[in-house]
Amino acid sequence: MNNKLFKGIASVLLAAAMIIPVSGGVSAASGSVDSDVSIELPINGSGATVILGKTYKLPAVVSRITGIKYQIIPSNDKVLKRSGNTISVTGEGSFDLVVTFPDGRSIKKTFEVKKPPVEIKLNTASLNMKKGQSTLLKALVKNSTGKLVWSSSNSDVVSVDSNGKVTAKKNGSAVISAKTASGQKALCTIKVGDGIPVTKVNIDKTSVTLVKGQSVQLHTSVSPSNATDKSVKCSVKDPKIATVSYAKVTGKSAGTTSVTVKSTNGKTAVCKVTVVNPVPVTKVNINTSSVTIAKGQSVQLHTSVSPSNATDKSVKCTVADPKIATVSYGKVTGKAVGTTTVTVKSTNGKTAVCKVTVVNPVPVTKVNINTSSVTLKVGQSVQLHTSVSPSNATDKSVKCTVADPKIATVSYGKVTGKSVGTTTVTVKSTNGKTAVCRVTVTK
Repeated sequence: MNNKLFKGIASVLLAAAMIIPVSGGVSAASGSVDSDVSIELPINGSGATVILGKTYKLPAVVSRITGIKYQIIPSNDKVLKRSGNTISVTGEGSFDLVVTFPDGRSIKKTFEVKKPPVEIKLNTASLNMKKGQSTLLKALVKNSTGKLVWSSSNSDVVSVDSNGKVTAKKNGSAVISAKTASGQKALCTIKVGDGIPVTKVNIDKTSVTLVKGQSVQLHTSVSPSNATDKSVKCSVKDPKIATVSYAKVTGKSAGTTSVTVKSTNGKTAVCKVTVVNPVPVTKVNINTSSVTIAKGQSVQLHTSVSPSNATDKSVKCTVADPKIATVSYGKVTGKAVGTTTVTVKSTNGKTAVCKVTVVNPVPVTKVNINTSSVTLKVGQSVQLHTSVSPSNATDKSVKCTVADPKIATVSYGKVTGKSVGTTTVTVKSTNGKTAVCRVTVTK
């Protein structure tokens, strides 16, 4: 191959042959790796840099030119490892990339291996603190395992220990520095001030009365709402009468005491606490001593306790024979013909009993209306009175309907004339018995 042809091919190769990082890229301006972009590194020109721990790819040079070979010198594993067209930088030092042409001529490029840059960053760049407060700064470090050196520009204002814990000592400002073994720094500016003080402590109640053994939750707050330190502490004057934990007050024995809620700057609020002995239930009451219901029907029993100011008014209802009747929250339902009892019992053992008799249902045999016909004018109303036979029928409920609602309407037996004409109102029991009233509407 003549020199002119070689130079032409070489210029094409030099423009095209390159190393492209698999992870990260290389800066064209400086020849150093930039992990945020993927910039091609040409073989021609002065030496370049690769980063320890990175992986790079060797692409084909020019597809139309065959017989071109790559060679890495040295080829040992101390500096890099090669697998096909991929190289991994494994150690410090340098290596040469040699491109050999079919005629035996070659181009050499030298690469220097450098350690990745050390990076350090704090979890915050600025902080406002109050005198006496402490917090822990956290450093995020890359590519360095050495111990950090922490320092303060003004330790009289803010001190820092070897773990990054900072403590505000007095009003002012200081810059906290975290330094790596290789000299990289990260800074945090801390300002120490008095903050916004609490001017008032608030409790949602000024006094509470509770029974021995009972508890009540007090709700506390401070003013202003944007105070720097909102923390408060609760204490009780006489712990034999009541105790307090996180503003929850529990009565221990009869008497009077107080709970004080105090802010860190000394503002207080007080709640008077009166503890009384429990008032026991002396009697359980049911609104009836006996009920008779049909099978499938229900009746609601109404219960109470005496005295009315008893501490615990809760009661429990049970039935003696659940095959005959059931009870739920005082509602008794007949299940089968027979007799049983419902017992209502207080938590301290006082009881009351209601006798329950369940009978077979008595069916309606006839529906009655107080009149067989009515005449009324448009706009007028008349009340029909209905009943069923026998009078002891289990289900006495009926439903009223009108044949032509354009002529008249009916609601709960009340008939109202709408327009001139004649229609009928039918009263029907739940088991299908009916009675009819003729309705005539005139002008």
